[in-house]
Amino acid sequence: MSGPGPATAGLQPRSMPRWVFVPLGLFLCLVVFLAVGLNRNPKEIPSPLIGQPAPAFALPGVGGAAVFNSDQFKGQVSVVNLWATWCAGCREEHPLLMALSKQPGLQMVGINYKEMQASELSGAEPMAPESVQKATARNQAWLQKHGQAFAVNLLDMDGRVGMDFGVYGLPETYVVDRAGVVRFKHAGALTPEVLQQKLLPLLRSLQP
Repeated sequence: MSGPGPATAGLQPRSMPRWVFVPLGLFLCLVVFLAVGLNRNPKEIPSPLIGQPAPAFALPGVGGAAVFNSDQFKGQVSVVNLWATWCAGCREEHPLLMALSKQPGLQMVGINYKEMQASELSGAEPMAPESVQKATARNQAWLQKHGQAFAVNLLDMDGRVGMDFGVYGLPETYVVDRAGVVRFKHAGALTPEVLQQKLLPLLRSLQP
């Protein structure tokens, strides 16, 4: 067998430049990121509020009821539900909230989030008297039809309190313990499975 010819003798194999692998590495990272994101259930996205005090707020009660502030979470276990009359999932889960409202020692807090959508405001401020009046009428009519699940019924007209809770979309449900600390979040409509397997066991464990 003949050895390397004179033109190739002494030549070393050429290595690929390192920069060639950078786009490949970025592409693989992107693939992994997308795969994780697509397989993650959006209802199980963890909330940074878990284990933290509930956001500080004060909101007016519907129909002239007293202002409720977050200090009033302390001393009893609360279920906080962010909802609106225009939310289809809110109507779907409402029978479960009605059932929860019959649990002893439980404070049900409904936060009616952005009841008046931007397209309906026509440039008016969310807190303008006419906007609040329309939202109040809708709120009361909806709850009269579907059932009053909320001992505390609040209007979050500009959505600031919902944003402080980190709302992704309606409905969302939180549990706040007797110390005012957020212990649970569920994004989307509650289901009987979530109620039986997660929410009720947690609520029982938080009662004295």
